[in-house]
Amino acid sequence: MADNEDDLPGQRAGFLARLSATETIIVAIIAMVALAGLMLIGKDFYMKAKSEHFAAEKQLTSSS
Repeated sequence: MADNEDDLPGQRAGFLARLSATETIIVAIIAMVALAGLMLIGKDFYMKAKSEHFAAEKQLTSSS
């Protein structure tokens, strides 16, 4: 007396298994673009922190 008898664990296919080959490639490309964007954002934060660190270090050495 389950509410959804058609939704058995043996019958459920994975998300990518239900997609066609073209759709899977498109999903993979979108995921790679999103990952590249996150890497660029992380690199920007790293470069900003590094430049602030060098600016603070330079200010300390010039005032001494």
